[in-house]
Amino acid sequence: MSADDLGELIALTAAEVDDRPWLPLGDDPGVTQKLLWQSGNVRLGLMRIEPGSINPVHTHATAQHHILVTQGSATMVGKQMSAGAYVYVPPGVPHGVTDVGPDGVTFFYTYRPITADDTAEADQHGRHPAVSDAEAAVAF
Repeated sequence: MSADDLGELIALTAAEVDDRPWLPLGDDPGVTQKLLWQSGNVRLGLMRIEPGSINPVHTHATAQHHILVTQGSATMVGKQMSAGAYVYVPPGVPHGVTDVGPDGVTFFYTYRPITADDTAEADQHGRHPAVSDAEAAVAF
């Protein structure tokens, strides 16, 4: 599926977002993602990190990465971030999530452009699994 092929409005109710599965993210225990949308080289979703878990430092070779914390708290890019906080990570800049608060942390994320290089690098480090367009389109 590409942005040109999409051609339809997608609107998920809160219940429909809740129904989407949380999937393990790499080999990091307690780190899951809920993919909301992917088209071409753009990916949007939610990431959840449980208390006591981390998302180790990693990079995305070409992807711009945007993060909006929606629940909980954690340390990102050296700052304690909580609900409402925003982070922009340029391509190639190391980043991770540590010091997750007692309620865990959930954030909305975007990657653009997500390329084969980003996916290969992430897979090598067990961070972000390759998600096919078919998997991304489930429930739409």
